[in-house]
Amino acid sequence: MKVNWQNIKLVLLFSVISFYGFSQSENEITRHYLFTDRDYCISGDTIWFKVAAINSDSAKSNVVHVHLTHAANQVIASVIKKSSAGWAEGYLHVPDSLSTGVYFLSAFVYENLSVPDLPVEKKSLFVYNRFQDDLTEMEVPGQKQNISKTNLDSRVKIIPNKQEFKPRERVTVELGLDAIETSETEFVVVRASRADEMARSFGGRFTSVSTPSDLTVPGFAEKDGFILSGKVKKSADGLPPGKAVVFLSLIDDPGYFDYYVTGQEGTFHFFLKNAEGVGDVVLQAVTEDGAELEIELATNHMENRTPITLQKEPLGHDQTEFINQSGDAVFIKRLFGENYTISPTDFSMPPRFNVPFYGHPDQSVNLDDFFELPDFREISRELLHGVQYRNRDGNITIRMLNLDENVYFENEPFRLINGIPFFRNRLLSSFGSAEIDKIDYAMEERLFGDLKFTGVLAIYLKDKSNRWLAQQSNIFRFTVPFLQPSHEPGYFSPPENDKNVPDLRTVYFWQRVPTGEKKQIEFLLSDLKGKVEISVTGVTKEGKIFNSSEIIEIK
Repeated sequence: MKVNWQNIKLVLLFSVISFYGFSQSENEITRHYLFTDRDYCISGDTIWFKVAAINSDSAKSNVVHVHLTHAANQVIASVIKKSSAGWAEGYLHVPDSLSTGVYFLSAFVYENLSVPDLPVEKKSLFVYNRFQDDLTEMEVPGQKQNISKTNLDSRVKIIPNKQEFKPRERVTVELGLDAIETSETEFVVVRASRADEMARSFGGRFTSVSTPSDLTVPGFAEKDGFILSGKVKKSADGLPPGKAVVFLSLIDDPGYFDYYVTGQEGTFHFFLKNAEGVGDVVLQAVTEDGAELEIELATNHMENRTPITLQKEPLGHDQTEFINQSGDAVFIKRLFGENYTISPTDFSMPPRFNVPFYGHPDQSVNLDDFFELPDFREISRELLHGVQYRNRDGNITIRMLNLDENVYFENEPFRLINGIPFFRNRLLSSFGSAEIDKIDYAMEERLFGDLKFTGVLAIYLKDKSNRWLAQQSNIFRFTVPFLQPSHEPGYFSPPENDKNVPDLRTVYFWQRVPTGEKKQIEFLLSDLKGKVEISVTGVTKEGKIFNSSEIIEIK
């Protein structure tokens, strides 16, 4: 795309804008520890997690990336959560097509990507595919990389009101949390869930070692927001184009706009504060020589140089029965309409300004207030006073009147459709009054950061699908998951006094509980018979994991 750089003047304060990665000592690095609502699940389930941050600094990133990966570290699913007071809580959907096996959850913050040889904790998750019912063995983690935890069974007493229960019976548990000093840790995670002997025997927390990302990590924290990173490369050879300008627009917020000037490596970073949900982002890159370009988003994936080793383990009869029963329970739950999958949340972000990024327009024209006009040439002639639209032998030019000097600017204005910049004026020839909702325009120089516009022409279409993007080069539309909004797991509550509806819950209690004093908890069991594990798990301020557990049984 050939772009006349006189149309968009860069008043650069620096010859190249660049950011330098963090340099962190071992003591400064924030470590993250995952707690899940269960140690196993059926493919298609939703896993809930809590993340504790140790050595967290209020001035650093408070946004946590949680990944579900294979043992070899290929990412299966990921979410991004904002933390508060050192804790983040959220959920992650396990794909329905995921094969039976052991997978791993890990958590990190953006600046960890630049840290070499960082020990990364991975929490195992045993996943059983309900359609794989002929398995005789499965691969489980070897114990060489298992992180040892301090067993506090003798210190932190977990005392249920009895050991054997009937289905749907209420359980009362006394927790001796007075044995844990708040100076060691302020909170523990208490969980009561159906026990999987395979996960209890071979699962746990494992460690691998990271390698630095080849992406240049910016020198600002991912605090209360989301960093969208990527690279620009030439379509011809895949190499960086040198200095390029990348524009960012949001489909759901036409008044938002940002830009980034890349360095020689072609990397860009955008920070979107408090952006939540799933939204569409439009990115386009321009260079002075008008080269055809491609944009590639970064995955923000922490690379590991020591994948977790697996070994084969035979499945006994009891374990096979447990897997089959668990799969049947999920099938029955879905028959009765119990589906805890949370639909993606629509994009939302607090407005950065009360007006569009280009400021208040000098003129705003609502097309429905006038007679219908067939094309943009007629619209500009009849309705856009101070806008000069010329078509000479198919070469369309647009000039804006400079109100300050009462002459037309020599260069074209900054042109936008639904808040997205465009550079091919021929696109306007297909728009008439029937397609356009309103037109804003500014007839004076406008500044946005280091960009200077010789006027602004902003066109808002009635059709918000932005199908016109397909006609443009060097412009790309991406669907991006931003920060995950807050949700509460709704599956702890049993069916309301209806014995005809099966209660097939596998998690009965899962909360953060303060330490320093005794605590009593209560929960209702489900119809699923078998062992239930009640556990107290925490991490000290030095990063040491401790655990205490007790087994009861539903008969």
